[in-house]
Amino acid sequence: MEETSDQALVAEMARGDAAALRSLYLRYEVPTFNLIRRLAGNPEMAEELMQETFTRVWTMARTFRPERGSFKGWLFTIALNLTRSELARKRYGVRHIEADAASDLPSPAEGPDTLLARSEEARRVADALARLSPLLREIVVLKVYQQLKFREIAEITGTPEGTLKARFHRAVAELREHLGGTRA
Repeated sequence: MEETSDQALVAEMARGDAAALRSLYLRYEVPTFNLIRRLAGNPEMAEELMQETFTRVWTMARTFRPERGSFKGWLFTIALNLTRSELARKRYGVRHIEADAASDLPSPAEGPDTLLARSEEARRVADALARLSPLLREIVVLKVYQQLKFREIAEITGTPEGTLKARFHRAVAELREHLGGTRA
């Protein structure tokens, strides 16, 4: 069975089709939650902001213009802007960024030593990421964790690609410093 495109689902949603919203929600729930959680560092806030993001997607579906970019980029722009606003409004400080739940699952071949080392490394990386400024953390989350291209990040953030590349380079240098100069 052929999967309906994001663009077709948004068009259906703009006409009031709640099933189209549900399809998009199921498709993008995990990446949207992970994006917000890594930026905000708070799972409860991430859940609330993710729900608000999809509420806005529903109410603003008629404003989506595929010629201006992909649905995923539009969705992440909404999520990023909501997260930025909430962090600025409440002046949250990022205290801890959790590792992905999937990375916590052991493989059958891993022993306790390996699991402990991997857990400790994930905690060190999360702590180092939390120490970055919000703009540097954004670029790392979008580039590394969401695996977006600089062109896509530029569309989402409204920032020139060259600026994003410079921020990413600076973020990687700071992460190396925070992690004790280890090479990736």
